[in-house]
Amino acid sequence: MKIEKVNHWFAGLGRYILSLRWGILALFALVFALGVVGIKRMYLTSSSESYFLEDDPVLKKTDEFKAIFGNDAYVAVLTTSDDTFSASNLSLIRQLSNELRDSLSYAEKVTSLTDIEYMTGTEDGMQIEQIVPEDIPNDPHALAAIRAKAYAKQNVAERLISRDGRQSWILVKLRPFPADSVWMKESGARSPEAVTGDELRKIVTKSEYTALHPRGTGMPYINREKNRWIGGELPRVMGIATLLATLVLIIMTRSVRGVVVPLITAVGSIVIVYGALGFLRYKIDSSMLLVPMLLAFAVAIAYNIHIYSFFRRRFCTHGERKRAVVETIEEMGWPILFSALTTFVALLSFLVVPVLPLHFVGIATSSSVLLTFFITLTVMPAVLSFGKDKKVKEDEQIAEGEGFLDRMLQRLAEHTVLRHGKGILIASFLITGFFAYGFTRIETAFDVEKTMGRGIPYVKNMLEVGESELGSVYSYDIMIEYPEKEAGKVKSPEVLRALDSLSTYLHHYPLTKRTTSVLNILKDLRQTTNGGDPHYYAVPETNDEAAQLLLLYENAGGTESEYWIDYDYRRLRTMVELKTYNSAEVERELAEAKVHAEQLFPGATVTMVGSMPQFTAMMQYVVRGQISSFLISLLIIGVLMMLVFGSVRIGLVGLIPNIMPALIVGGLMGWMGYPLDMMTATIMPMILGLAVDDTIHFINHSHLEYDRHGSYRRAILRSFRTIGTPIVMTSVVIAANFSVYMTSVANTFFNMGLLSVVGVLTALLADLFITPVLIRQFRLFGKGDKPVSFKH
Repeated sequence: MKIEKVNHWFAGLGRYILSLRWGILALFALVFALGVVGIKRMYLTSSSESYFLEDDPVLKKTDEFKAIFGNDAYVAVLTTSDDTFSASNLSLIRQLSNELRDSLSYAEKVTSLTDIEYMTGTEDGMQIEQIVPEDIPNDPHALAAIRAKAYAKQNVAERLISRDGRQSWILVKLRPFPADSVWMKESGARSPEAVTGDELRKIVTKSEYTALHPRGTGMPYINREKNRWIGGELPRVMGIATLLATLVLIIMTRSVRGVVVPLITAVGSIVIVYGALGFLRYKIDSSMLLVPMLLAFAVAIAYNIHIYSFFRRRFCTHGERKRAVVETIEEMGWPILFSALTTFVALLSFLVVPVLPLHFVGIATSSSVLLTFFITLTVMPAVLSFGKDKKVKEDEQIAEGEGFLDRMLQRLAEHTVLRHGKGILIASFLITGFFAYGFTRIETAFDVEKTMGRGIPYVKNMLEVGESELGSVYSYDIMIEYPEKEAGKVKSPEVLRALDSLSTYLHHYPLTKRTTSVLNILKDLRQTTNGGDPHYYAVPETNDEAAQLLLLYENAGGTESEYWIDYDYRRLRTMVELKTYNSAEVERELAEAKVHAEQLFPGATVTMVGSMPQFTAMMQYVVRGQISSFLISLLIIGVLMMLVFGSVRIGLVGLIPNIMPALIVGGLMGWMGYPLDMMTATIMPMILGLAVDDTIHFINHSHLEYDRHGSYRRAILRSFRTIGTPIVMTSVVIAANFSVYMTSVANTFFNMGLLSVVGVLTALLADLFITPVLIRQFRLFGKGDKPVSFKH
């Protein structure tokens, strides 16, 4: 590729931009305004089902489960008081239970001490009543009788009341949520999960329930609390990022335009892209909202620094404003375009991961980068072109390389890089090897405490609920399904005993809190119809006994069994509630439990469904997808560099300093024990996309200088003087922006900030030390020094 010809074309583009500068500014203002409108239509989600593509087998299994047993999502409230069985506290629990049933839009059934199917024996067999009578007594003896009834039933005592009587558990089963098209039409951007979470929060924070110290839980509530926390964290982080960027721009440009325009570019690209996603009604996962914003912000500042830095030098050389603008676009247009294209490709590679939040990251970041390029190459030059020319005296002219940092970088190149090339390559190889080994130690797991940390209020609350005697945070379901020809089989004693054996097996896992199935009802029924003798709290022994118990239950008005067994008795469901969550441990437990269940139920189909299997499958997708994303972006960037620079050698050599930062980031994760989660999974492809920008600038300018002067030494030294400072400053800006993550109390945000800063600074060091050595060592632009006919 003849770079001079390309630059000549960009010079023509610069003159064309100047002729349309008013139209460009008006168009930008209009599109920005539309973006602001679109942002108001943007909606967030954090449901685990929103992670998957529509045809994903995990989602299909969940939909099949819901068609039979209804919604697998629930919300719950853990209450804590001095004595749950006091008259005042029982009244409050009843009031709270009733309000949950009446005020939660999707509430279907509430189970609590004051609202439970409590079976008692009668002369005719059994009846269903309430533990707590309609009129709650104040008499201590009557209250003691209520306490005795609660603890007399294992089914009640283990699920609803703590052993010391201080805590109670209120569980709310939810109706199936409407399809996306329905709820979007009814409530705009608020999903059913968000509505449920908001409603539960309003209830548990009411002053009249203070004596119960109620704590909400369940995925709709937890996800809504997470969104509220992110809603507070986002403005704080973006505010600090803006402040840091402003300070850097003030130091760099010492100009109002040099500060304001880059900030407008950054904000503009974010607003326009997010506004477009709002108009398209694109689902955005709340936890990933910040990643494209910070990246777009950093890239916008970096591109503008390149433009403004070169413009200022040219303007201070001859004082002609429009001429300086054209020269800037001529010289910087191509490398910035190529940088934007390679970064665009690297970020777009997130689309290979079959997880929607990472699709959002790929679409939003790549679109922001490309849009930033267009804004930088049009709006910034248009703004810089306004104003008067000035007459520059000879002693006021600023030549290339006369700045303090320019001179320092030139000394670095002359006395270190060019003199110790082999030593630099050996040291780089050893360092990369050390971190490459650490790469193999990365833990691919999401542990809520390790990943997020107790410093976040909603995480602290969630963990404390899970650590309590009654509370649970997460759950999954095991569905056992027999063929149609075996209808009625699941009420046979052998199948019920297998289900009991499965429940016992599941309880040996460290994460299991409790299991619930139709056995809770059948065992309770059997004990009740046998005088309350605890010996009979067991699985029915014959088919007839099981059938009679279920018929007796239905005749007494019982309805809860329909949540655990289907109407033609060929499907069973067991819900497993968990104390906490670790994706690696859950993955192991799910795999083992499925194998064990298939052995217990030969001929049946065993399916694991619910938010935890979904999230665990998503983590598997992320791990595999990150590797694919990185390799694909590496391949495409390499091919682009080969095509653009017209050389396979340049393309391959240009990848070396860009692979190194990604390996060091991965190695640092392994050595420091940082887990690979949704956030950290974005780092390596992102670092590759950012690192290649400076490599392109350095190779492009070195090639240009070599064509002009025919000397590798002179080409490298002039490159350090001309673009060394912009490369350093853009890396500092990007690192400063990502360092803002380190101010967060969330471990995953801190980890991402630290790793991003390390990756960006490593990429800078690679381009200052390794890239020039490789250019000279491999003679990328020609065999050696040569005479040239062209002089710049």
